Amino acid sequence: MTAPVFPDVDRADSALALVTPLYVGTPAIQRAVADAVLAEWTAAPRPEGLLSQSCYVSTCGENVWTYEQWTGLDAYRASGRMYEQPATLRGLGADGADIERSAPIAFHRYRSNLYDTTGVPTRIVAPTFDVDGRAAQRGIIDALLDGPLVEATPGLLSAHFHYSLDGSRVLNYAEFTDDEAHLVFLADPTAMGSTQLTNDMPGVRGIGGKRYVLHGTVGAAPLAG
Repeated sequence: MTAPVFPDVDRADSALALVTPLYVGTPAIQRAVADAVLAEWTAAPRPEGLLSQSCYVSTCGENVWTYEQWTGLDAYRASGRMYEQPATLRGLGADGADIERSAPIAFHRYRSNLYDTTGVPTRIVAPTFDVDGRAAQRGIIDALLDGPLVEATPGLLSAHFHYSLDGSRVLNYAEFTDDEAHLVFLADPTAMGSTQLTNDMPGVRGIGGKRYVLHGTVGAAPLAG
């Protein structure tokens, strides 16, 4: 089976990213939910402006996480999808209970640091920050990318920072070569400095993030080499 293609997160034609986190509880349910999401995407007509859809599963076996790229908010609005009720994945929870998908969170990619454009990602980590408004959003991103994250530990390929359109969240879509590269990062002063900077910045609260494997994609173009 061909490995799924990771999305090109910093592609120039993408001005909107929709992120949907979903807690599912167990690896068996996780796989069933991820398969159902991909099947739904494949069967549905693709609206104008939808560039890619990527579905990830957490290495802990408890979560499914999706990342959609759109040309912009206008295209998403024109698709009519934002006015739909969140979809329900029927019969995939414990004892056949339904799992209700969360509404997506709309983000804009603000800045990226690309550390190694030749490496191949196999894992992403998606730490999130709870923030108080646009100034705090840009402030923490600039401080991290120009400070502790100006250079990478071995195996950290990129850090793509997004801010939510409602001013309440910051997301770092970080690509790693493998699990070990992420563990190296966590043990390095880089991670400790990032945590300390976050803790010291007013209006910013780190939520943390899990490690994910790409389960499948629809519409993603190959990464530029």
